[in-house]
Amino acid sequence: MKTKLTLLLIATASFFVQAQNTEACTEAISLMTTSVKAKDVAGYDYLTTLRKDCPTFHKSIYTFGELAVKLKIEKATTPQEKEKYVRDLLKLYDEHDQYFPNNGAGNKMKKGLALFENKTGTTEEVYNLLDTAFKTDYANFKYAKAMYVYFEIIVNNHKANKGVELQQVFDKYDDITNKLDEEEKELSDEKDGLLTKEEAGQVLSEKEAKRKARIEENLEIFGNVRNDMDNIVLELSTCDKLIPFYQKGFEQNKTNEEWLKRAANRLDLKGCDSDPIFSKISEALYKLNPSADAAYQLGVVEIQRKNTTKALDYFNQAANLYTDNTKKANVYYRIASMFSKSNKVQARSYARKALSVKPSFGKAYLLIAQLYGSSINDCGNDQFEKRAMYWLAAQYCDKAGAVDSSIKGTASKTAASYRAAAPSKTEIFQSGKAGQRIAFNCWVGESIVVPSL
Repeated sequence: MKTKLTLLLIATASFFVQAQNTEACTEAISLMTTSVKAKDVAGYDYLTTLRKDCPTFHKSIYTFGELAVKLKIEKATTPQEKEKYVRDLLKLYDEHDQYFPNNGAGNKMKKGLALFENKTGTTEEVYNLLDTAFKTDYANFKYAKAMYVYFEIIVNNHKANKGVELQQVFDKYDDITNKLDEEEKELSDEKDGLLTKEEAGQVLSEKEAKRKARIEENLEIFGNVRNDMDNIVLELSTCDKLIPFYQKGFEQNKTNEEWLKRAANRLDLKGCDSDPIFSKISEALYKLNPSADAAYQLGVVEIQRKNTTKALDYFNQAANLYTDNTKKANVYYRIASMFSKSNKVQARSYARKALSVKPSFGKAYLLIAQLYGSSINDCGNDQFEKRAMYWLAAQYCDKAGAVDSSIKGTASKTAASYRAAAPSKTEIFQSGKAGQRIAFNCWVGESIVVPSL
């Protein structure tokens, strides 16, 4: 009986201790959160207690704790004090991963950024942390700034002759570009779903509208990083440098699919596709694996050979093989561009195909605007109606900017130039056609309402 009573007392005592600990941890988290939101550095003191007494209690210890440490970094008055708290932040990231593994926070990546942003540690340390994060926690390497810093360091090391070869720079560029593609695809696919809903006449909820705005903001950031990376590597990727570089490496790599694919992509992107080495690489790639990428590159080769029929066959093959809607849309856009001067109906058809698989593919709307803007002499019964085509072209520019924030500036300027070329306010008044609908009974087959300016 005594034994049972003793066990009961121990269990009861343990329960009360656990309850008291839970209550204390909850209160400490609440106080830390309140302090952090108020920008009060006292939040760090509560974090210290939580790290000691409640490290596994709740993940918010680390999400709000990160902000608490950053406040201490911000308020530091000496370089030594600042570095102390930066190092403590790195330690907190490790603790987060230790007590809450698979948290998806990207803490390994954040460690490298923390050093870089606070000018702490060496460039080598920053690079090693980012390199480790990219290789071991790829899925959570999502910050555009981290991608840029990671690439910039290796480029600078190459320029400074620190043992980084040109091929390593290209490989890193391709690796990071692939990651950018993945992040942009995820965001743009989500945006496409919201655009499809809007086009169906449904109103987005407040939450969806905010999410759409956030997606557009993130896509713009990723686009800027991509442009900056392109500018950094531009001097290294001129045709004068690329062609002999790939000529030299072809024999050794002619059965290396990844090398061939990346070489073909770079030569194509940099406009070096007229050189025979591009044909050799593309044909070797297709022979090795007739994939979507390989078919696309052979399509480019046939364009250079002025064999439109074969180019179209390869491009359509690529489009059918691609499962990625962004890549599929890019192929359709390439075909549309190919037909833009010779067959406007075909060009528009493929531009619309691009939009059917990728509603946010704004470049396709711009291409249609260009097709319409260059057709004023093909449509309309008089000069007023012919120039009215510019209003229709401007509307397509508006659509381009609305669905794709990365080209909003270009779309806006192009739309303005079209509207400036359309009939003026005086001409509208003199024609008496304000508010009337003009139908373009030519290949365009659309109409426009004359604005009341």
